[in-house]
Amino acid sequence: MASVPPAVPQPTDLAALPDLLAYTQQLSLTDHLHRSKRGLPTLAASLLWLCLAWRGSGRPYHLGQLKEPFLAAIIGRHRLPRAQTLYRSLAYFSAGGLRSAVQDAYLASLPHRTGKVWVAIDTHQIPYWGRGKLTRFQKGWSGSHSRRLRGYRVLLAVDTDTGQVITFVLVRGKTRDQRLIAMVARHLRHLLGTRLAGIVADCGFTSKRSLAALRETKVPFILGFARSRPIRARLAARSPQQQRWLKDGGAVRLGVCPWDDRLRLFALGARSPTDKRGPWVYVTSLRSAGPQWLATTYRQRWRSEQAIEETKNGHDLDHLVSYRLHPNRIAIGFRLLARNLAIGLQIEQAKGRPERIREPRAFRALHVDGLGTFEHDGDHLLLHRQGAEQERIIDLPWVHCCIRLAA
Repeated sequence: MASVPPAVPQPTDLAALPDLLAYTQQLSLTDHLHRSKRGLPTLAASLLWLCLAWRGSGRPYHLGQLKEPFLAAIIGRHRLPRAQTLYRSLAYFSAGGLRSAVQDAYLASLPHRTGKVWVAIDTHQIPYWGRGKLTRFQKGWSGSHSRRLRGYRVLLAVDTDTGQVITFVLVRGKTRDQRLIAMVARHLRHLLGTRLAGIVADCGFTSKRSLAALRETKVPFILGFARSRPIRARLAARSPQQQRWLKDGGAVRLGVCPWDDRLRLFALGARSPTDKRGPWVYVTSLRSAGPQWLATTYRQRWRSEQAIEETKNGHDLDHLVSYRLHPNRIAIGFRLLARNLAIGLQIEQAKGRPERIREPRAFRALHVDGLGTFEHDGDHLLLHRQGAEQERIIDLPWVHCCIRLAA
C-alpha cells in the first residue's frame, strides 16, 4: 500500500539536523509563525524554509532537488511538497511576525552574555533582473545586456560581538538610508533597553536630518562624516604631532561638528603606512570619549559587512523569490532567522560566547549534514547516526514528531 510508510531503514544525509530543530522549537517563535491554513501547515513550511537556508539556498525549487525522505518524514509526509506549494506558503506569513521571530531568536541568546551591546547598521542592495516587468520596481541602475537591474534594500542591525541580526528592514530600492536609521535606533532602544550601548554606521546614513533625529532618540552613535571643503580645511590645519599620529594609524579630535554644536568630530588614519587613503572623519554624540576609544569602537562596524557577506554566500541573501515586496520580506526573513538560530545554538552549547563562531558552511558541516539511517518505529522516527553517544528522544512539537536517537 502506497499510504503505509516503509518499515525498512532509509539513508539520510541530514542526521545532524534534529538537534538544531529541537533548539529552534524550544524558543517562543510559534506565535510569530503559526497561521491557520489548509494543506501544508505554516510551521512545517517554516522548517522547510529554514532547512533550505541552512543548506545554503533561498530558492523554493531547490527543495525538489534535495530529495530527502527524512525531512519529509519529519513534517509527516511521504514526500516533500512541490516548489510551488512552498512558494505559495509565503503569503500566509506576517512580515511583522517574522521580524519578531528574528528578534526573539537573538534575544534568546542574550542572557548568556554580559555587558552592553554595540550595534552596527548597514544596508545591502539586493538586485534582480526585471525580465519585462521593470515598472514593478522603483530603483535601479544600468546593467549588462542593456537591461536595468532592479532590486530592494535590506537594512541589517547586527550585534558587533556575535554577528547576529538584531532586526532587519526590507524596503524598496528608492528608500534613503537617512530615513531608516532614526526609526531603527528607536526600535533598538525599545528592544534592548539599557543594554544598548550605541550604534555605528557609515557616512551613507549621515545627514543633518538624520543626526537631529538620532539626537532625539538619545541613543549614542558614531557615524561616518563626508570630507567637505570645511572639513578638508580642518584636516589641513593639523599640527605636526597630529599628522604623525594619523600617519601611524591613530585618531585625533577635529572639534565641533559644523551641523550641531553638541556633536564632535574626530579623524582616523589608515592602519598601514602604504595605504594612501584617508584620513577618515567621523561624527559622534559621545563628547567626552577619547578619539582612540572611538576609533576602536567604530572599527567594530566590520561585523555588519561580515554578516552581509556570510548571509549572501551562505544563505543566498541576494535571491528574490517574487516581484512583490511581501513574499521577499518573508523569504529573506527566514534566511536571517536561520543565521540567528545557527549562532544561537553555538552560544547555547557554549553557555556564553564561544571562542569561534562558525560561518554558515562550517556550521552546516557540523550541525546540519550527517550520514545515518532512519525508519518508522510506531509513532517515532528511529534515527541511527554516526557518533551517537546515548539513546535519547527529541520532541518536535511544531510538526508533532518524535525522533528517537539510537545509541
